[in-house]
Amino acid sequence: MPLPTRPGAASRTAGAALLRHCLRHARPQVLRSVAWAVLRQCSFLALPWLLGLALDAAVRRADPARAAGYAAALCAVALAEYAGMRGWQLWSNLAEARAGAWLRTRLLRSVLENAARPAHRDGGDEGEAAGDLATRAGRDVETVVYWVHGLTTWVVIGTTVLVLVPSLAGLDPALLLVAAATVPVLLLVNRVFPPLYGVRAEALARAHARRSGTVEELLSALLPLRGVGADRLMVARHHRHSADVTRHTLRLGAVSALWEATAFAVPRLAVVAGLLTGGRAALDGRITVGQLTTFVLWMGTVSVAVTAAVARLGDRTDALVAAGRVAVVLDIAATGTVPAPRADRPGPVTGEPVLKVAGLTVTRPGRPPLGPLTLTARPGEWIALTGPTGSGKTTLLRALAGLAPAEGSVTLAGRPAHAWPHLTVGLVPEAPLLMRGTVTDNLLLTGDHPPDALARACRTAGLDLALAGLPHGTDTDVGDRGRALSGGQRQLVALARALLHDSPVLLLDDVTSALDTGTEAEVLRRLRRATAGRVVVFATHSPAVRALADREFALTLPLTEHLHV
Repeated sequence: MPLPTRPGAASRTAGAALLRHCLRHARPQVLRSVAWAVLRQCSFLALPWLLGLALDAAVRRADPARAAGYAAALCAVALAEYAGMRGWQLWSNLAEARAGAWLRTRLLRSVLENAARPAHRDGGDEGEAAGDLATRAGRDVETVVYWVHGLTTWVVIGTTVLVLVPSLAGLDPALLLVAAATVPVLLLVNRVFPPLYGVRAEALARAHARRSGTVEELLSALLPLRGVGADRLMVARHHRHSADVTRHTLRLGAVSALWEATAFAVPRLAVVAGLLTGGRAALDGRITVGQLTTFVLWMGTVSVAVTAAVARLGDRTDALVAAGRVAVVLDIAATGTVPAPRADRPGPVTGEPVLKVAGLTVTRPGRPPLGPLTLTARPGEWIALTGPTGSGKTTLLRALAGLAPAEGSVTLAGRPAHAWPHLTVGLVPEAPLLMRGTVTDNLLLTGDHPPDALARACRTAGLDLALAGLPHGTDTDVGDRGRALSGGQRQLVALARALLHDSPVLLLDDVTSALDTGTEAEVLRRLRRATAGRVVVFATHSPAVRALADREFALTLPLTEHLHV
């Protein structure tokens, strides 16, 4: 699915909507995290106050008993702080996990159900889009859930402000003024840096996507590229994209370092000013040594709070960029709404699963349209789509599956076939993708099946013939992307997988192209017998398939139908 980009404002709007939905799904965990964080921060802020009282009791009043009492209170408050910190982090981690699970589920559902949307990446290609999708599902999702994890920090910062403002004023109004003087400076810092940081973060995300696309291409086509001497060019392209990632990382790091260093220096300077002011107040007798100690420790807390606030602002900027990129895949409208998961999941197809196609037309920029295709096919019929290489057979087959944008209608048993295409249509591409694991593992991707069902599907697809020379049979490891198997073996594994799916419509894209003549004839004979209750549509060049088809549609202009009697 090629992935589009959004204008900046639309991306931020969609990203903000997605962040709100992530927060909504993690709300119970976030609220529990907030409760524990408030306990922790109140305890943490009480420690300097109790320490100041203990110092005054021991030094000023020379009262060891009272000092010991304050020490015991310090221990109790420290335990409360520990409990609060533990609860805070526990529930923040659970909030992060819940938001991540929801977001990844929505992302996967969107990829599976909306692959047909006419989205195009400017200047990109399918390899880059695959890498970009991997980046959005990995790095961008992690950025969003990290933002969810850090949300409770804002409550901690708010608690710090609510406690320290009256407390500092109670010590000495001049000390409060010293702390307050840092606020406008920090506001200016955080006004200047976030926009620049956001621009560079988005540029880095795009650079990561380009490099991921190149890695995807190298992994999927290394041997063919090496066979024609193109592997060096692809490696050179990877080096260029890696250099871009390095350059954008350094540029982002420079902004981040300057931002954090500036924000860190301001409260440190305030501590120095506070020591000078507080020292004079202690000499004048307006505050005690214990209160001065409390102030210095609290100013350290102010520094930590400011640093945390700066980090959280950076996290939000990163999260908005990442969420905007994920929102493209989720198709969140600029109005700020997220499409709800479909609730009208249909049950099994009832009645005779007659496939009706009316005026199916695929528009191709700069090329003649494909179609219109109109047909009615009953269970047991085989339809062949034929035509020269590049005529659009695969595209039309994908349109039938709902995986390519098209006009017209496709119904099955009177219901739209594309509402839930993965329930009604089984598509086997010419170059199928196999996952790491054994042949059996790949067959079971469609769900759990009893051994006899697996055996029937393997026999129908001719896997018993294709794997006869392998000592482990269906327990053979297929390797990375199925490269341990031949092209014909991969096709038959995918065919058996589609047969196990048991969909009423089977779309086969030249699935016998890599088979020898004898194996092809036997596979077609078995398949014809096993698909008496299904509609089968082939995209094919094979004379053997054309001979067995009931009807043939030749992709010429205009599209013509030939009946095989």
